[in-house]
Amino acid sequence: MTEPISRFYVYIKKSIRGPFFPKDAALQPGFGRSSLVCPEKALGQWREASLEPAFQALIETPPQAQAKPRPPMTVEAAEETASRSLLEKAINKNAHLEREVKELRKAYNSEKHAFEEQLKRKEGEVHALTEKLKRSIQNTQAARGEHPSWETLYKTLKKRSEEKLCEATQDLSEKTAENARLRERLMATAENADAALKRAQGEAAARTADLERELRELRSQLEEKDMLVRTLSDNIASLAGKNEEFQKIMFDERRDYEEQNKKFCEEIGRLRADLKWRDQETAKIREELFAAVNKLKEIEAVDDIKSREQEELYDVLGAKLKLLSGYFENLEARVKYAFRKA
Repeated sequence: MTEPISRFYVYIKKSIRGPFFPKDAALQPGFGRSSLVCPEKALGQWREASLEPAFQALIETPPQAQAKPRPPMTVEAAEETASRSLLEKAINKNAHLEREVKELRKAYNSEKHAFEEQLKRKEGEVHALTEKLKRSIQNTQAARGEHPSWETLYKTLKKRSEEKLCEATQDLSEKTAENARLRERLMATAENADAALKRAQGEAAARTADLERELRELRSQLEEKDMLVRTLSDNIASLAGKNEEFQKIMFDERRDYEEQNKKFCEEIGRLRADLKWRDQETAKIREELFAAVNKLKEIEAVDDIKSREQEELYDVLGAKLKLLSGYFENLEARVKYAFRKA
């Protein structure tokens, strides 16, 4: 069977920590080759970590500490992250609206440019027709002044000129009406573009208000979570402090218990030595009593011994016997108390 891995107490920075398994003990801050370790099953046997077989491999190749968990985000960091996200969304929405407005302006400018080009072209045609009509009238008047035979031709040309003028006037009125329609269409397009721009701005304002409301809600939730995290951190810190105090109390009680047990063992040894010595003294006293009894028998056999001396001897023997019985009772009570307390 494989031997179970024992745990060790570690003495670091004037404090006893543990018990830990060797790998966990090597991860403690301040642990090194010269740190003192003590097996859990052999209290009081402190040795350097480099002398323990369980720590030799760990000291040569120290274990990698576990990656620390990422600390929780503070309220400022969470607010900054949420604000950055909302700001990016607002910037993207604003860029989209700006692209739409640019497209509408581009379409408006292209239609306006086409309308102006068409209007200039129509005005050029009207101007050309007007110049042509003026030249025709001038030619007709010149022809009438030169020869009277041109009167019929003049009437004919005048009639044709009037017809062409009517046609040109009608064409001009049509072009003017078309220009008016194009102008109205251009104005409607501009109004639609302005309406679309206002609608986009309203949507952007509403979206911004929604984002601000969401940001306030997120901020309140983050404040609640931060308060909860702080409370949990305080509780964990208090529990850790209480745990350290409890371990210190346990170590103190264990040390006191070991010292008291050691004192009890020493006292039991002393009591046993006293008991042995008292047994020897009792044996001597018994021998003396036996000798005294024999002497009494001899004294009783002798007729010339006074009765007063016998009474004094009996009194001395009785006092010694009472003293010995009281001493033995006290010694027996102390031994029983010591064994019961141990």
